Amino acid sequence: MSLPIYLNPFRVFREYVRTPVEVFIARQYLGYKKKTDEGISSAKELLYRAGVISVFLTAIVWISVFMYVVFYYTYMPNVTHVRPVHLQFKSCDEQMGVCSFPSAHVQLTKRSHMLMAAQPYRIKLILEMPETQINKDLGMFMVCTQMRAKGGVLVSSSCRSAMLRHRSILHQLMRTVTLAPLLLSGVDEEKQQLQVELFSEFEDDQSLPVTDAYVELQSRHAQVYASELHIQAHFSGLRYLMFHWPKLSAFVGISSNLFVVSLIFILSWYHLQDGLPDFVKTKLVHGLKPENGDDVTKFGFEGKVKLEREDSSQFFDDESLLEDLQHIEDPKKGA
Repeated sequence: MSLPIYLNPFRVFREYVRTPVEVFIARQYLGYKKKTDEGISSAKELLYRAGVISVFLTAIVWISVFMYVVFYYTYMPNVTHVRPVHLQFKSCDEQMGVCSFPSAHVQLTKRSHMLMAAQPYRIKLILEMPETQINKDLGMFMVCTQMRAKGGVLVSSSCRSAMLRHRSILHQLMRTVTLAPLLLSGVDEEKQQLQVELFSEFEDDQSLPVTDAYVELQSRHAQVYASELHIQAHFSGLRYLMFHWPKLSAFVGISSNLFVVSLIFILSWYHLQDGLPDFVKTKLVHGLKPENGDDVTKFGFEGKVKLEREDSSQFFDDESLLEDLQHIEDPKKGA
């Protein structure tokens, strides 16, 4: 009875043809699937690490830029403050003209202070004066200014002389003929702009910050179209470099901040690893194992040990299927 069983073609085909082919195909499939799963896990891990590094690098760069911007606007004052000067005077009762010196009160700020302490400023009075015969015959006249704090406390005062630029009759005639179209159309006017530098190195006192300025022209015959008070910051040292070379200063400042912030991040990361409590370390390394199969609790966070996720159920079904196929491949005992 056993000989016909062994010579059964269906049994021979099943044991020596179909089963080996199925086992071979299954092994190839499982091997390919395992390699594919490992590749996908490696790609996911790579993308995860790249994402974390990108987030940290972006945060470090933006923190460096933000630090430089805050430092720039804190350290650098406003370059120029411009205030209009509205001259006032006392009119004469019995004759035409001005019977008092033209003067003006200029309110620089309504706050406690406007100028930065320990920063030199140049204070100029800009006068637009027509080229009338009266102004030409006026010659030199005095311009005086008083800088006062809140409550009218005098901080500093200054007086400077000014006069129109001299132009000969020939120069005036040639200029008038050349600029006749502009003068007739109103684009240009026969006037001069005088810049009277009242303070060359004015520094505001932090205890008595300047809030008001008083301007006076000590001449009753001076004719003025308009006037402005210009307060310009006179930079030196680092402020001079940051103002005149802003791109280079920004590059150097942001690079320095980037180095410092990166160093702080790295040191903080290693310090955090060493200073974590034991129960936090246990939770963080839960489910992780080193490559050599040792206990992960022996390593903790000391040294640089490459860890990978432990997923016992990843290939559980595949291994079970492979075992079933191996059982099928072996002939039944006692058959």
